[in-house]
Amino acid sequence: MMKKAVGVAIGTLAFVIAGAAVYGVFTLNETIHAKPDQVNVSNYSAEIGSLKPQINSINNNMSSLNNLKGDISDIRGKLTDLESKISQAQQSVPRKPIIVSDKSTYFPGDILYIVAVGFESQKAVQIQLLDNNGFVVIQEQTKSDSAGRIAYDLQLPNNLAPGSFQIKLISGQLIVSQSIAIISSSPVSVSSSGISYLFTAQTDKSVYQTGEQIEIYGVGVPNTTVNAILTSPSGTTSTAVTMVQSYGTYIMFFSDSPPFETGVWSIAVKDQGLERTIYVIVQSGNYNPSTFTAQPSSIVYQAGDIISISGTGLPNTSVQGVLTSPSGLTFTASSTTRSDGTYTLSYFVSSSYEKGNWYITLSNQGQTRQVYIFIGPVSSSGGSFSFTAQTDKTIYKKGSLIKISGTGPPYASVITSLTSPSGKTYNGAATINFDGSYNISYSALPSFDTGNWHITLTEGVQVKVISIFLEP
Repeated sequence: MMKKAVGVAIGTLAFVIAGAAVYGVFTLNETIHAKPDQVNVSNYSAEIGSLKPQINSINNNMSSLNNLKGDISDIRGKLTDLESKISQAQQSVPRKPIIVSDKSTYFPGDILYIVAVGFESQKAVQIQLLDNNGFVVIQEQTKSDSAGRIAYDLQLPNNLAPGSFQIKLISGQLIVSQSIAIISSSPVSVSSSGISYLFTAQTDKSVYQTGEQIEIYGVGVPNTTVNAILTSPSGTTSTAVTMVQSYGTYIMFFSDSPPFETGVWSIAVKDQGLERTIYVIVQSGNYNPSTFTAQPSSIVYQAGDIISISGTGLPNTSVQGVLTSPSGLTFTASSTTRSDGTYTLSYFVSSSYEKGNWYITLSNQGQTRQVYIFIGPVSSSGGSFSFTAQTDKTIYKKGSLIKISGTGPPYASVITSLTSPSGKTYNGAATINFDGSYNISYSALPSFDTGNWHITLTEGVQVKVISIFLEP
């Protein structure tokens, strides 16, 4: 019987162990406690008890992991929100567009070729011409292309008074402006003692194709050297040098070798310590040899001279020219471009021609160009025209007119700058009359500062400074 009981106990224990393997430690523990008279389980309870700290530690770690997971999720959400805010802030900050054309000085009736980059794609753009007092003289509207570029030809009125103006382009929050001057004479003036020259520099156009030649021309001091530095968007430079002709005109070229980079280029042109900077765009594409150009052989002519205009156009086509006098009389001439696209068109200067500023309008296959010349005596004809300047008063009230008068070489340009006590300047320009006199006026606006103002007048290399006081 005893052996049979032991066999039963052993079988029961085997069953319990198998059950523990299936249901786990806690089920085994419960089964053992159910039969205390058959098995001594104190050691098993001790071992199970020793596992409780580790189990508690695991539970605590799981709780910490859950907290950490929540913190990570919260941080991820805040980072996503911050990235969204940064993106919105970057989008709300407007890019700064730039105007890369044209020249800085124009005549009434000129076409102002505006080229600008940096706008948003396919957006409406307002074009404004503002006078020295901030009043809108002209307002037009255009649209940027897919690259955010503006190209617009603005016709200046024929009755536009000389002075300082500002070109402003507006598209949403993007605003860019550039100062220009309107003058009423050609860049060259004639005095009793000879010719006075202003230094000018301009390109034949503002946008070029890769592979195209850049042409620079203007007026400088006769028989001096003009240096030009062409700088690419990446900072690569090229230089060109030429001599100013005896009549004060010059021309130089930059050829495309190696191919020009696309983008905005700058050209710094220097003569006798004076410098002019021009900006042009080079874009990819094929060079079009039919681009119409025109330039005179000289700026100043006398009776008996031949006015020669040369340039390029569509090969084997007609070029029409209209020479217009200061009083509006016109004289026409025509020519035909050669097979290589070049042409020459001429006028004979009659002794009956008016003395003063003339201009020639040339057209070819729908493209037009204007050039300006001066017809008059170059040698002294008597009389002396020293440069003088004075105001009608020395003390002015706000709202009154500041009148400046003086003398100088006939047809010379006088550049003026009115400077406030805080250093703000208001620029202007005028042309000296044939009798050597000139008059310039400034309106003393209510917004002007009270105190001592200075007026700087420049004619050639001569400078005059006048001091005035503005009362409240």
